[in-house]
Amino acid sequence: MSDMCGQMIAFRPVWLVFLLLATWTFPAQAAGPRSVAVWIPGRADGLAARQMVYLTKRIEERLPHHFAFEVQTGAACPPEPELLAQVRGGRIEIAVLGDAVIDEVPRLSLFRLPWLFESREHVQHALYAGLEDEIRTHVEETLKVVVVGLYENGFHHIRADRAILGPEDLAQRKILVNDGRKMRDVMRSLGAIPQKYPVEQAAQAMEQGIVDSFDGMMDALELLPIGNKAPVITLTRHVYEPFFVLASQPFWESLSDTERAALTEIGVDFSDTAAKLAATYYDAARKRLPRTIRLQPLNPERFAAVTAQRRAAYEQSFGADWMELVDIGREETAQPAR
Repeated sequence: MSDMCGQMIAFRPVWLVFLLLATWTFPAQAAGPRSVAVWIPGRADGLAARQMVYLTKRIEERLPHHFAFEVQTGAACPPEPELLAQVRGGRIEIAVLGDAVIDEVPRLSLFRLPWLFESREHVQHALYAGLEDEIRTHVEETLKVVVVGLYENGFHHIRADRAILGPEDLAQRKILVNDGRKMRDVMRSLGAIPQKYPVEQAAQAMEQGIVDSFDGMMDALELLPIGNKAPVITLTRHVYEPFFVLASQPFWESLSDTERAALTEIGVDFSDTAAKLAATYYDAARKRLPRTIRLQPLNPERFAAVTAQRRAAYEQSFGADWMELVDIGREETAQPAR
């Protein structure tokens, strides 16, 4: 018996080692960067996609090995209303949207007031004066999402068979407007008859008299498949179009405090770069225009009456506080800066 006890005592350290190995939880190997899809309606070489390449690069430089962003655009990307529903429902992480957000948040019809903003500098001044903070807070409370960024897309113009010089030139114009419903409301307020029709069938629509004019950004008007049927682009600049970069609540809540702080800071600071990218992008689009297309400037004073009327209606519905920030932006003369 004493020999057996001695043997057990002798082997005790070995058994203890085995017990420790069996119960010890080894730390898991470090995971790689988190894959995050950024959904963007429109073309892969469009402005929003280019802006997001730069934005995600800044995030990856600030937070190395945290994220691997994948830009999803083109035919693989659902339409804006569906994207908005998915980001609100937490089914996708990040989406870049415009019309769908403006249509869904009534107070954002600010961006559907004709000739409210005079220039991109005016917009940036107003945003920096406090309008951006107001919009971010309002959108987040209304849609239950997180606004990562609010960036420049640009101004709308009109392409037609003749120049648009005054209200009489828009009266009863059948104009193709494939943006949101509030954009079509703008055209109705200007006396035009907005039509929604597949862009790829624009030439057919013009031949059949379904449309005679086209609303859109410079790059979209440049690429219309209508040949020389509408040789004049009037630089109407009738509304300003922003991009909203939205993150879902579940995605945002899954981030660490460090990650949320970095995305918030970068999202705000990127605004200047986004505006510069937009300016470069649309300058290039203008240079690509064929010689058969003529650019015609417009004097917005001809539309002063309808501008004042729409502004008064907006203030009656939503108050004047956002408008006061717009007016502050108009008074600034220096270059916009944070």
